[in-house]
Formats: sequence, C-alpha cells, structure tokens
Amino acid sequence: MSWFSGIINKNNRIKNFIPSNRWFHYSNGAILDYGDKGKAIWIADSSWFEKWFFGVEERLGLILGKMLIQASSESTEYFLISNQIQIPKNKDIGSWKELLEDWSYKNFGSFSSHSKSPNEINIIINNYANLYIAIGSLSGAFEYLTNNRYKFRWNDSETSIILNFEPISDIFPPPSPTQNNLHVDISDSKKINNPELWEMFSINNKGIWHIHNSRKIVISNDLFVRFEQKSLPFLSDVNFGRLSDYDWKLSDENKSNWWSASADSARELFIESAHHILIREDDDWKKVGQKHLGMYGLGRIIQAKSLDDFGETFFELESLFHPSVVCGILLACWERAYGKKGRLILTMNKEDFFVKISSSQDTLTPQY
Repeated sequence: MSWFSGIINKNNRIKNFIPSNRWFHYSNGAILDYGDKGKAIWIADSSWFEKWFFGVEERLGLILGKMLIQASSESTEYFLISNQIQIPKNKDIGSWKELLEDWSYKNFGSFSSHSKSPNEINIIINNYANLYIAIGSLSGAFEYLTNNRYKFRWNDSETSIILNFEPISDIFPPPSPTQNNLHVDISDSKKINNPELWEMFSINNKGIWHIHNSRKIVISNDLFVRFEQKSLPFLSDVNFGRLSDYDWKLSDENKSNWWSASADSARELFIESAHHILIREDDDWKKVGQKHLGMYGLGRIIQAKSLDDFGETFFELESLFHPSVVCGILLACWERAYGKKGRLILTMNKEDFFVKISSSQDTLTPQY
C-alpha cells in the first residue's frame, strides 16, 4: 500500500490518502469506517447507486429525492454530533478541514463558499457523485456549523450545484440514532487485506477517486437505513412485475414492499451488467460472494448447498449491509448461473441470514 503515500490533489485536501487506513475489511464481508466509530459502509459504484435509486422509485411509484436528501442531511449531522467534530472558530464552511477531507474520502465531491448577503448564503458543490446525497450532506453540515435551521433551494448542472440557504426561525431537534435491528457483528471476525480492490485504486487531480475506472461513493449503513425509514410512510398500492418473487418473512407490509423494490432494482442492474457466473460445485458460491458482495462491504456467503437438480439452493450469509441489496444481487447471480427466473425467501435473526432461491414458473433466456 505504500505507493498510495503522498497523493495530494491540487487543493491539498487529500494528504497521504490511503483508503485502507480508514476502511477496514473483515473476514465476515463487512467494511467498517474507523473515521465513524467503526460503522458499516458500502463502497458502491456511484452510477450504479443512482440507477438503483431510480429503479426503486419506478417500482414504488414515488419520487424519493426529498427522502434521500433528508436522510443524507440527518446522517451527516448525526455523524458530526456523535463523533464530536469541532466547529471552526470563524464558522467558515470553506475552511472546515475535517468536513472537506471527509467528503473527499467518501468521494461526495468538493465545496466552497460562493456568495453571501445579509439574508442568504450560497455554497457551490463541484464534481458531485450524487445530487441528493451531496445536497443533504452539505445542508446538514451547514446547520450543524451555524447551529441554525435553513430553508434551501438549489440549481444544478452536470458537474456543479449552487446551494442557497435562507435562515428560518423553526426549531428541529438533532437527529436520533436509527432504529436498525440488523447489526454487523465482528466479534468472531478478523481484519483482512483486500488488495484486489485497492490495487485498482486511482485518483485524479480533482480529488475524485476510482476503482477500475469506476467512480465510487461511500454509503454508510446509517444513511441507507434513514432513507428506507423516511420512504416507508409514503408507500401504498405497490405492485410491480417481480414483487411476488421476494418473501422476506416481515410483518410490516410497507417494509417488505420497500425491500422487494430495492432488491429487484439491484437484481435488474446486475443482470444488465452481464457478469459471468459459473457454478460447478457449491463452494464456488463463496468466491462469487467475495467478488460481488464482500469486496464492497455487503456481506459474506458462509455456505451454499444445492437442494435439488434444478438449481434450488440454500445460502447462509452474515454481516449484510442491508438484506435487500444483498439478496437482489444474490438472486441475479443465481439467475445468471442457471439462466432462469428465480424466487427468493429470506429468514433471519439478529446476526444470521438464511436464503433459499428456487426457480419460479417463468424462465429466462440464458444470458452468456
């Protein structure tokens, strides 16, 4: 990893940028952020995440941008509060070194002051990875910085956003911890190197980094769960083509539908990527899990067992970033391996996840 040392972008915002010094891979398929008290993160392709988001919107029949902005805002504010990030004495967001560096590490983009008047403040965001996450994160940080609440609006282009803040008198409490019952347990795991990921790392002179020419974005589990929770109250009459192919054993119908939409969007994107999945024996699934799940912090396949001669397979998994995304990708891997449409059933407790995938009635044309 020594060849990462000394990387500095033109604004000197990243010094000695060594990703594996902040994000630690574990043998259970998790990646933990040691810049945020060891919380779980997902290193996602930024374009893939955006397409996944639009796929969820399409399946649920909702516009969810506002929910993702709110989730990002609350997640950033909670991160700053819980990690006791110090506020600069002059309260100038352009000089906030910790936040600028955090954005660079997470690959959100960069920002600086644009203009200021007695009644409004404008900040420019450049080279953003995701419109809604960038807007939400910066608004949450700005409110934490100034200890005030704001009404904001924005204008955006393909590469930059002008974010306008107007102070308001409303008072909102700081964000609470997420109600997430799915915890990543590393008590029986050990830190591991992931050279296959980081050897493909590159960074350009704008401070944007890529893995194998693909721009990544770091999604915290806290952000993802907040987005889910903010979306649930707006769900009604959900119905899309593959809805019946997912059984989560959940008592909450809205959550079950959200998970199905999330999983099916992930499944479709993986199928479109045309990955070649070759399964000769059950143990091959562990390699598939490491390549498409564990490498990016999504979890690990502990074991897989064939149940019949038609592809029905039982999986045991652990440390899932979120069951919906993981199960959607796993179902896509199964469909790529067997060339037919599958149906997935998940059962789980606090740390253990069991998935059964079998053929549904319709078949897919094999894709090789």
